[in-house]
Amino acid sequence: MSELPVRVRFAPSPTGYLHIGGARTALFNYLYARNKGGTYLLRIEDTDIDRSLITMIDYILDALAWLGLLPDEPYVLQSENRANHLLAIEKLLKEKKAYRCFCSKETLDREKELAKKENKPYRYPGTCRTLSDAEIDQKVRQNIPYTVRLHVPDEGVTCFKDMVFKTIEIQNKEIDDFIIMRSDSTPVYQLAVVVDDAMMGITHVIRGEDHLSNTPKQILLYRALGYPIPQFAHVPLILAPDGKRLSKRHGATSVHEFREMGFIPDGFINGLIHLGWGKSGNQTLFTREELIQLFKIQDISKKSAIFDLQKMIWINGQHLSRKQAEELFPMVVEVWKKANLLTEEEAQSRKEYLYKAIDLLKTRMKLLQDFVTFGAYILKDPETYDSEAVKKYWTHPTILKMLKEYYTQLETLEPFMPSLLEETLRSLTEQAGEKAATLIHAVRLAITGFSVSPSLFDLLSLLGKETVLRRLEKSITYLSTNFPEHLIEKRDT
Repeated sequence: MSELPVRVRFAPSPTGYLHIGGARTALFNYLYARNKGGTYLLRIEDTDIDRSLITMIDYILDALAWLGLLPDEPYVLQSENRANHLLAIEKLLKEKKAYRCFCSKETLDREKELAKKENKPYRYPGTCRTLSDAEIDQKVRQNIPYTVRLHVPDEGVTCFKDMVFKTIEIQNKEIDDFIIMRSDSTPVYQLAVVVDDAMMGITHVIRGEDHLSNTPKQILLYRALGYPIPQFAHVPLILAPDGKRLSKRHGATSVHEFREMGFIPDGFINGLIHLGWGKSGNQTLFTREELIQLFKIQDISKKSAIFDLQKMIWINGQHLSRKQAEELFPMVVEVWKKANLLTEEEAQSRKEYLYKAIDLLKTRMKLLQDFVTFGAYILKDPETYDSEAVKKYWTHPTILKMLKEYYTQLETLEPFMPSLLEETLRSLTEQAGEKAATLIHAVRLAITGFSVSPSLFDLLSLLGKETVLRRLEKSITYLSTNFPEHLIEKRDT
């Protein structure tokens, strides 16, 4: 098996948006295939008719495309393989490895209830195992509904070596004669997934730990059908910080939601990799190429992964800051457009200016939405000023006088470049006997509306003289009209 070319698959059900756990499973499959020079496939398991939604297939494909995790071959719909599922069932019936079960739901429910009262685990007693061919034919002619069950050996052990959890053994007597076809002739998951994986030539099944209990049953089916058994690797669950299964009540859980929050693909991928995979060493930030080179299944932890949103946001910010403005441009423009800060035409006509703006802003941004929340001043004058910053930086006795003087000196300053803007401010504050930081903070607040920003003088130069003077004038007016008269007089003296 190990000599065969690696073929792995990600097999989501289209019953909802792509969950963060599903995205991580897709990523692990993708990285393993790339690391081994193998093939990464996608199968949509849409046989749950009541819960599967056609629209969700598009959402899953869109999420995988955004993450750069689309498959190497056209995706497979499990429902389109139903004929082969039924052929496999017929083969098992013919070879007496499976049998028809005519027990009614009412009978099975009574047996389960009795086992519950006796505090015993329920196991189907094999009532229909010993029916003769004549008895079976008679019941079929009478149109008595039936399911099909796999005949599980009473003795022996089903054993497999999991690539994460090591050797797993389960006594066959603990495994029920489980159903492989429902009474409406639809194959169940256990049977369908085995047939599909065999037909797709899957060599390694990498999936969530919640599927660990399914594996012995599936191995029994592989053996009964004469299929080669793939290697299995079950990855740990993702838990919320409170130790419970990650759910909606803990916040964003789908890839769609994280995308809307402002994550970028590389940042999100890098955050995902820390949920259960741990390369030795202290490295936190990885490029996709590094992950492909370094990824090994033996580095996957057996312990459940704890979801840490703040760490993921920090990692995303690091990736934002390291990207070139040209690469970030379409993503940032998209959030600015959604916030009605500019149009596509404006974005294209001001591209060089926006490249410089993105370069200036990116080191302070953690999410794409931050370019709106904390970077809108690049495109429009601030409408409000941070109240705490106003109290801290605009109540200095001489601040109004210094702002007016800086305004006056900037009116004639040429060229409007960072070094001259800084030199002018420092000279002004030195002559006034004040610290340069006092005026720097006040000007920053006037220009951005915030107490923090990228390099102030680079920002002033980027915005240009007209914008800077207009915003300074607005702040001077604000100070003159929003503070008590005695404070204004004190500032002007």
